[in-house]
Amino acid sequence: MEKVTFDSEPILAFFFGEMGGEQVRDIFEKIESNEVEGYINVVNLTEVTYILSRLSLEVAEEKVRILRGYGLKVVPTEDNGLWRQAAKFKCDHSMSLGDAFAAATAENLKTKLVVGSDKEFNKLGIELLRIR
Repeated sequence: MEKVTFDSEPILAFFFGEMGGEQVRDIFEKIESNEVEGYINVVNLTEVTYILSRLSLEVAEEKVRILRGYGLKVVPTEDNGLWRQAAKFKCDHSMSLGDAFAAATAENLKTKLVVGSDKEFNKLGIELLRIR
């Protein structure tokens, strides 16, 4: 079964109706129908939530319920290998902390990483699924 991990940007593109959002919706539908396993790190879910909270806390909470309704699994940061790899990516590749956690989660779970236009993912050796 195909497995994917989401960076924050594609999820925000979906919720804001931006370019690539339809592709994200298609992936969510495959997750919902158990054709694909989908993951998001708790750090990236935090990013999505605080950005959506700028609109309103109620909107943010509703969107998180929608994500969970699709069957997206939230990955905690308790695994020493995961947060250590995120720190290494952050140090070695000058990327945001959220991007480092998304990449570390994809590497740890051996999934494709669903990303937007961020170029810092290109040199990580992780299979990418770009939405833009």
